[in-house]
Amino acid sequence: MPKTKTVCRAVLFFVVVMFLTGCWDRGELEDKSYVIGLGLDLSKQEGKIKVTMLLANPEVGSLQGGGGSTEKAREIISFDANDFIAAKATANSVISRSISYELLRIFIVSEEFARDPIFTTTFFEVLKDKEIRLNSYLAISKEKASQYFLKNNPRMETRPHKYFQFMVDHGIENGLIPDSTLFRYFQSAERGTDLFLAMYTTAKRVDNPRIQREDEYMAGELNATGELDDTQFIGSAVFKKGVMISKLTGQETRTVNILDDTTNIKDILVNLPDPFAVDDKKQIAARIMKTKGNKIKMKLKGVRPQIYITIPLQLEIMSNPSKANYAIEKNRQKLRKHIADHIEKMNEDLLKKSQTKLKGVPFPLPLYAKKYFPTIQEYKKFNWAESYLRADIHVKAEIEIVDYGKETNRPIKVGQ
Repeated sequence: MPKTKTVCRAVLFFVVVMFLTGCWDRGELEDKSYVIGLGLDLSKQEGKIKVTMLLANPEVGSLQGGGGSTEKAREIISFDANDFIAAKATANSVISRSISYELLRIFIVSEEFARDPIFTTTFFEVLKDKEIRLNSYLAISKEKASQYFLKNNPRMETRPHKYFQFMVDHGIENGLIPDSTLFRYFQSAERGTDLFLAMYTTAKRVDNPRIQREDEYMAGELNATGELDDTQFIGSAVFKKGVMISKLTGQETRTVNILDDTTNIKDILVNLPDPFAVDDKKQIAARIMKTKGNKIKMKLKGVRPQIYITIPLQLEIMSNPSKANYAIEKNRQKLRKHIADHIEKMNEDLLKKSQTKLKGVPFPLPLYAKKYFPTIQEYKKFNWAESYLRADIHVKAEIEIVDYGKETNRPIKVGQ
């Protein structure tokens, strides 16, 4: 009996010790400095890159830090390094806390560096760091990334991680920037058959920008005034085999997002030409909703492959500047046809540009072609990259208007 008690006590002791060892490697929040944004530029010294770290203070804005904290919400540091992985150790020579990439939200790469052939080999180092998550975003800045972070000073949102989260999420929902996660970048670079779109941003405005439609701008071209930050997210940078080759406007990016079923875009607000207006200046405000996937069919035999894309869209009419009577079925049919023709032309113009200028398709269309070949060898022999350039692409927009808006056909008088 005494022997049994001793064994039980020993087992209980070891069980208690096992629970206590769960905290041996714990780390305090205030002991780390979290990199929210990482900027990459070409260095003046050959073989090196310039790394810029946007560091967030986790105590600012939190309950632990309190509302009266006098500490800065962020800290920015730039230096030359061989790569951005070992750069964490270098940064600790000037930063007191341990550097961590665990909360890294976005990579900002300068356009100059993204167009350089060495960018691919440098950026693939991301896959070797376990702290970097592949759902982080890749963005291309017009200026150097080091200058971008210094000029990016949001007024309403002092916490940098929240600022980039809101800007990116809302931009993707509106369709003006692509869903450019690291996972998509590496996936596209590995396939090599389609192009990748990265969101385009800048904190430097264009002097005397030309006024255009709401989605035809590139980042920096929107002439917004008032008490606001100069940073803009709109448009996209086009990558081919991991290197930047061109740019697309916000309208072209939105068109690609509608064509790409893998992008989480559900409804967007746009302006469309009014078919009942006397001139082309009047526009209809509408909400476009994508509730179904696109229908894609291909005929890949022959000299010129045939590709048929059907885009089902639902619309809500938000304005009626010409005061047309949409209660009449004839006017409704005219409106539907006019909107369908307009959307089809935008898509066909973009796809024609992808064939002649970009030399590739900016969304994973090749994945739909694989099912038409019984073996991988036959698909490779088909050579999608070359066959796509001579393909005939037909786009059809299936438009369903679910709401024509409030009828305001009668002239409105003051006092009514």
